[in-house]
Amino acid sequence: MSIIRTTAAGFVATLALGGLGAVAPAHADDAAPEPCAQQQTQYDKASAKLAKLTEKWQANPTPETKKAKKAQAQRVAKAQDRLEMCQAAQA
Repeated sequence: MSIIRTTAAGFVATLALGGLGAVAPAHADDAAPEPCAQQQTQYDKASAKLAKLTEKWQANPTPETKKAKKAQAQRVAKAQDRLEMCQAAQA
C-alpha cells in the first residue's frame, strides 16, 4: 500500500509543479536579436584568445606560441573587419 501512496504523491506533486508541459513555452521570436551580435561575439572571443596566447608567449616564448599568437592576431583582425562592415551596413 505504501508504494501506491508514494506513486500517487509523486504524481500529484508533478501535476502541481506543471511537470506535464502545461506551461506555455517562451517565444524567442518576441525580441529581435541585436544587429551585428554574432560578429561582436566572434570578435570578443578572438580577442580573449589572443590575450591568453600573449600571456602564454610572455611566460614561455617558443616558436610554437609565437606562431599561434600571430595566427590569432590575424583572426582578430578579420573578426574586427567583419564587425566594422556589419556596423557600417547598419548605419
